[in-house]
Amino acid sequence: MQVPIDSVSVPERVRKDLGDLQPLMDSLKRVGQLHPIRVTPTYELISGHRRLAAATNLGWKTIEAASKGKAKGKDKDADGDAEAVLPEVRQGQRLHPVWAELSEHFTTPPRQYTEDSLLSAMETAGNEHFDDDTEKKGLGTPATRASMIEKLVSSRYVQREGKQLIPTEDGINLAAVMPEEIKSPKLTAEWENTLMQMEKGAVMPEEFMRDIEGMVRDLTAKYSTLPEEEKNRFQSACSRDVIGKCPRCGSPVYEGQKNFYCSSRGCEFCIWKESRWLSGMKKKVTPRMAKSLLADGRVHVTGLYSQKKDKTFDADLVLEDTGKYVNFKLDFASGKGGQKK
Repeated sequence: MQVPIDSVSVPERVRKDLGDLQPLMDSLKRVGQLHPIRVTPTYELISGHRRLAAATNLGWKTIEAASKGKAKGKDKDADGDAEAVLPEVRQGQRLHPVWAELSEHFTTPPRQYTEDSLLSAMETAGNEHFDDDTEKKGLGTPATRASMIEKLVSSRYVQREGKQLIPTEDGINLAAVMPEEIKSPKLTAEWENTLMQMEKGAVMPEEFMRDIEGMVRDLTAKYSTLPEEEKNRFQSACSRDVIGKCPRCGSPVYEGQKNFYCSSRGCEFCIWKESRWLSGMKKKVTPRMAKSLLADGRVHVTGLYSQKKDKTFDADLVLEDTGKYVNFKLDFASGKGGQKK
């Protein structure tokens, strides 16, 4: 199945395209030779009469059908195993042409949880470990899951950023050192299954409590101290500098990865380093600015950018804390104007 490129007067671009197709056409020819379509005449006896029939071997059509079925996800038999249809090969056989190329691609991290997606994940977490007749599955109940999220936020293990729930540095460190037996949803599944057996009278309450007490003793004995390599996770937290005092509760304010936050677990005060409003003026809150905002309630900022006028200007950035939200406003009383960019 050769294409007589040289004997046909065609443009150079078309000639090149036909040349690129030649290896593919050769491969299709070899598949057809290895798997030809055969029709074998046979006879079958129907009601005493002999009838001519044909036994057909689809040959390469079988491979084509399997490829189409695989693309549609229909290439599995009744047992769920994929039927492999491959040409006959021999040891040491060389196949031509074989192409290989190195390409570079980039993956994207999983999306951060929102409150809705986290509630949905909690509802189905560990379901594979629950018995079929277990009434309560997942983590918590519909009445307690929202309060569990609020507890994580108020404890500074998770912080809200728009609609997203972002783990804090303390939350990441806690998850890293927490024993797998405790943070796995399998533990909840085991307890719920045991409670169901208790309702049926198959397990006594005393036996259930003895198992829990034994698990607590084993965990405290096994994890009584942190490994040396894990202790380093908390050294930065102990040695970090205090940015200022929280205007709500007076506790120290520390610098996090994306914000400046109050160290009190029960206080939700924080100043975000970046916001859409400040980004529009090509600025973000620096540690120096945060110290002035906490100490004086304002900080003088130079080089703020006005998109409307395409100019830079100076102004005071004033902190406004409503008790629930932290906002900013500009005060031009001490501004000095700016230069056109």
